Amino acid sequence: MLDRIPEYAECFADPGRWAIATIVEVSGSVPRPAGTSMAVRDDGRTIGSVSGGCVEGAVVDAAVSCLDSGATELHSFGYADDDGLSIGLMCGGDVRVLVQPLRAFGGVDARAHLVRDLPLHDTTAGALLTAEGLGIAQRPDPLCAAFDGDELPAEVARAAGHAADRIRAALRSGGAHVVDVTDRSTPECPVVRRLLVESTATSARLIIYGANDFSAALAQAAAALGRRVTVCDARPVFATRDRHPGAHEVVLAHPAEHLAQEIAAGRIDARTAIVVLTHDPRFDLPVLDAVLRRDVAYVGAMGSRVTHEKRVQELRAGGLTAAHLERLHSPIGLDLGARTPAEVAISILAELILVESAARAGSGSGSATVASAISPVRLRDTAGDVHDSRRTARRPAPRDRTPAGRSCAAVPAHAAATAITEDAAWM
Repeated sequence: MLDRIPEYAECFADPGRWAIATIVEVSGSVPRPAGTSMAVRDDGRTIGSVSGGCVEGAVVDAAVSCLDSGATELHSFGYADDDGLSIGLMCGGDVRVLVQPLRAFGGVDARAHLVRDLPLHDTTAGALLTAEGLGIAQRPDPLCAAFDGDELPAEVARAAGHAADRIRAALRSGGAHVVDVTDRSTPECPVVRRLLVESTATSARLIIYGANDFSAALAQAAAALGRRVTVCDARPVFATRDRHPGAHEVVLAHPAEHLAQEIAAGRIDARTAIVVLTHDPRFDLPVLDAVLRRDVAYVGAMGSRVTHEKRVQELRAGGLTAAHLERLHSPIGLDLGARTPAEVAISILAELILVESAARAGSGSGSATVASAISPVRLRDTAGDVHDSRRTARRPAPRDRTPAGRSCAAVPAHAAATAITEDAAWM
């Protein structure tokens, strides 16, 4: 819900007429993630969407009903489930939606974190041993706390009890999570409270070292994907805001010095992607040597295969191991046949998404591992749920490729593809 607070301004101006529907849990193939919300007015008007249309009508009805009753409700929607729900998700997944009158939110505004009580069960519950199942009544004063910072407000800490550390972990990871609080005083350890924990995580960073036409296109495309983009170059002619309108910041500095400052400040983490576009070993090598030793999301470097091999030799001589070098994506990008800066930007970002998807699926981030775990093929050539990164590829039979005119935004060096000549590369 937090990401839509600005859109809900008119709702908060007249809270008695509005309810908020929020996806709290998902499984299988679903169109929207947990935390997605929609505002519903008493006359059926909506702001936002929770399913792309599959169960929207039922959610609107439930929200209007909760406005009449004043009750907070939890509804489950699935596809061809055993309970015979008449309305479900056509994509085959399952989703639980919390509907709550907006007046129950109190003074919620644009804060970083939101913790709310959930009903202990919905119409499809039964397998989970809950407090209600043991005759424990639902509390009359449901929690709804919005706050900033790392410290839990006293009311949240009291509600979480021994689950406070799990609340903090959920806040750090961002998104929406359900945390169960159990009663450890009895052998059954019933669930006595369920808390919906929402947090707006800071945007993942993309740092581009090297300012040119490709960096400008990459910054523009990455920003559109919600990345926080930094472009850094030591050349004042190229490292300008005018050349990079899509970047959040443009830094005039030696790339290695800038990287060292970012590391020292703690601004390089496991969600950071580094792309090197300078084509100058004086700048490339120190940056690559540093980032390949760290836990970052992605490291890519532009250049031909000849350039890549020279880099690898230098980096290996500097002490990097085969495991370190396996994390380097070079030549950079997926084999999309990209040529223009805009096309190359899409190729690079597609590879970044591929690497992150493999990491989320537990496949690691090494080049060979990514290639074997998730192949950059068309969705029509895959099996499994469309929204599940664990789906498998039905690979077509290999076909011969001709190297002439191939872009260096091509198959990573590990792939079994025809080598690109120096003449066909960007230098």
